[in-house]
Amino acid sequence: MLVDRRDRLFFCSLLLALSFCCLLSACRPTEPELIVVTEVVRLGEEQIIITRLVELLPTPTNTPEPPAKVPMPITLDLAFQGVLPQLDPQQAREKVSYDLVENLFVGLTNFNHENQQVEPELAESWSISTDGMHWTFQLRDDIHWIMPSDPPTGGSEQWSVEPVRAVDAFDVVRAIRRICTRKTATPDAFIFFIIEGCEQVYGLADPAQQDLETIGATATDATTLQISLTRPASYFLTMTALPQMRPVPSELIDEHGDQWRLQNGDLGGGWQTPANIMSSGPFIPSLNAASDSELVLYSNPLWPLSTKGNIDTVNIAFQQGELDIYDAWRAKIIDMSVLPVEVRDEFLSQTPSKAQLATNQTVFYLGFNFDSPVFNDPVIRQAFGSAIDREQLTSDMFDDRAQALRHLTSPGTFGSPPIDEVGVGYSPDYARHQMDQSGFRSCKLIPPITFQVSTADLSLLQAELIRSMWINELDCDEDLINIEQSDFGTLLANTSAAAGENRPDMWELAWPSSYPDAHNTLSDLLHCSEGENRQNRACSEADRLLRQASLTPQIEERQALYRQVENLFFGESGIMPVIPLYVRGDYTLVQSWLTYTPALSGGEQFDTYVIDEELKRLEQSRSR
Repeated sequence: MLVDRRDRLFFCSLLLALSFCCLLSACRPTEPELIVVTEVVRLGEEQIIITRLVELLPTPTNTPEPPAKVPMPITLDLAFQGVLPQLDPQQAREKVSYDLVENLFVGLTNFNHENQQVEPELAESWSISTDGMHWTFQLRDDIHWIMPSDPPTGGSEQWSVEPVRAVDAFDVVRAIRRICTRKTATPDAFIFFIIEGCEQVYGLADPAQQDLETIGATATDATTLQISLTRPASYFLTMTALPQMRPVPSELIDEHGDQWRLQNGDLGGGWQTPANIMSSGPFIPSLNAASDSELVLYSNPLWPLSTKGNIDTVNIAFQQGELDIYDAWRAKIIDMSVLPVEVRDEFLSQTPSKAQLATNQTVFYLGFNFDSPVFNDPVIRQAFGSAIDREQLTSDMFDDRAQALRHLTSPGTFGSPPIDEVGVGYSPDYARHQMDQSGFRSCKLIPPITFQVSTADLSLLQAELIRSMWINELDCDEDLINIEQSDFGTLLANTSAAAGENRPDMWELAWPSSYPDAHNTLSDLLHCSEGENRQNRACSEADRLLRQASLTPQIEERQALYRQVENLFFGESGIMPVIPLYVRGDYTLVQSWLTYTPALSGGEQFDTYVIDEELKRLEQSRSR
């Protein structure tokens, strides 16, 4: 079949038109921009109209790249009460000083407040001799002493600081020798007497260089530190994270003695004198923005360790009163604040979610005289201990500014069980059952007991509240429980194991932990031969386990041993050497944009703080 040429041309035009429609409907979202071009072509005597699609090419332009956006520094804004405090690691003795030392000076190790574990810091590894008395620490060589500095003000310049030199093992040795020298006046220096020769040197009024060299801390080279102890002590590792153990720059000690540090701008130029201060921690102090009333810290650009937080700058204002700090927090000028007693009740009733209770590590407890005709029976001790409602006690006495304890080791301490595990705690049915099982059968039949407390009004109130619980739960007669008050010195003397007939049947005391390890509470306070043992308690399985724990460097095994000891002391069949009551604390007010783990011992670790800067700017703009 023949097709006429005109029909064929018409058919081709139709196909082009259909293709054009398909392209317009199906390809528009993804294809380049197209235009329609129509042409008239003559073939002999005939004219043919041809329609085509042509891609429209963009006209080239020289559009400049947008400038890189410089991120705004993330700032932690704080306020502390008082003036610029002591910055000497070996002389710091207050919480604010610990906070600054923690952030300005590298630690031999770091105490992780989230999991209560000791982590490497300046020391990247360590080993222990087979007898447990000699520790060898291998140090990093990339953590440096740095002079105070300020970053560039332009924001886009790269901030670089010049390191003075690497922190080395000789600096750690110098710090330990300062601890063991009495004139340094290091708080709790006695806990370091476990280091060989430390106690002997501390007893000298003016030790000579040869005396200091007898202390069991030596640097075999810049990155190798050896420490010898007087006895095996796995818990010594926890002590290496303390503020007192922070290395100090030896050359500044040589030049300025104990006055090298800055305190309240007392060195003439104060912070304007760079030769008088060097730092080595995750933050650097500002050279210019520092006085008795303010201090600025900048993130150390040479800090080689990874950090959990995102803080670039810490602005610290020193205020005279807690209410001034609170007002600044309410105005959203600072990120956290104390909760002043003047506004505490009203604040907690209206916005309790913004208040976080941070406890300290001073454990309050009641002690027993194991020679007492009443409390020589563990069943009676169990009855008296489980009849105390600690939650009610902390509510009545401290408006819940305390954490009730069922076992002795406080929260935030290595080896402490969870707060609601281990120990009987308050159990009135168990208390009455134990009293029924005792040789007396009834509290009304016990001989008169002497309950000795300090002269403080709060001590008397606590004793009266506890006595009322014994009356209500155990049906004791009030007249049988005689509360005596005495000054603190007399209380300590009367409760010593050697006090003889002056010892009361029961007493109130507190134990301030010196380092966050269960050994410091369980063993130093209660061990039958190596601790205080004011109870005059005979040695038992718990004491054997405590000694085993001190010889065990394995973390999980040591934690399990301390848990066993807590059960042997405070479980249902525990010997109950003391009655743990509570640890006290204070509320901290925290803005919604700040996330952090409070330090229940030592100093706050600003390099673990996280701020949602966008939320912070938004909230602050709303408050204006």
